[in-house]
Amino acid sequence: MKRLLPILFVLVTQPGLAAQSSAQPRHSDGNEKSASGNASFKLPAEIKVILKVDELPGADNSGSFWEGVYEIRVADWRTIVEKTKADEKVEDSGVIILQSSFSRRALLDKGNRTLVISIPVTGSLLERLQQQPKTPQAFLLSSTVRLFDAQLARNFALKIDRIWRFKLFPDGEATILIRIQPDGSWSVHGPAPKEMPAGYSIIGGPPPTTKP
Repeated sequence: MKRLLPILFVLVTQPGLAAQSSAQPRHSDGNEKSASGNASFKLPAEIKVILKVDELPGADNSGSFWEGVYEIRVADWRTIVEKTKADEKVEDSGVIILQSSFSRRALLDKGNRTLVISIPVTGSLLERLQQQPKTPQAFLLSSTVRLFDAQLARNFALKIDRIWRFKLFPDGEATILIRIQPDGSWSVHGPAPKEMPAGYSIIGGPPPTTKP
């Protein structure tokens, strides 16, 4: 069976892919434009990837914390689709735009339950996104997170891999939620677009709930 990564958005039909490539990009002001010259949407000033501890039994315990490392890439969407169909590894597609780490030592502070990763749309990233009408783009997140719940007195090691199509997130914001249940099961959800255009379907979904 072909590998299906969580939250991988693909077109239902191949002709739809071809239609995406017909428009010509413009470069004057950072906006995407159709072949007729009408602006379809304005590129965001930054890309935001948001990781959030959405549910945790020990969230209000001062001993609970989380930390991790992450890598964000941008790649041609067509490459992602072709590699997925061929059952090839897609995690190393495209180019790395950010690698970093984080540590939030006190989840008692609600602000520490959310990590916002901001990437300015400038330079080579701006150039790639300006090509969107001709060469649709996608973002890839690869992250390893360690989360300690002081109430459960348990460490959780989570591997989070996500791919999302830029066109479905025109505001540049993608949110991923981590949920830990009182019985120790956990799940990771998102990112999900605010609107799902006609002709698209979601292949894959949140990873299955994992119990100790």
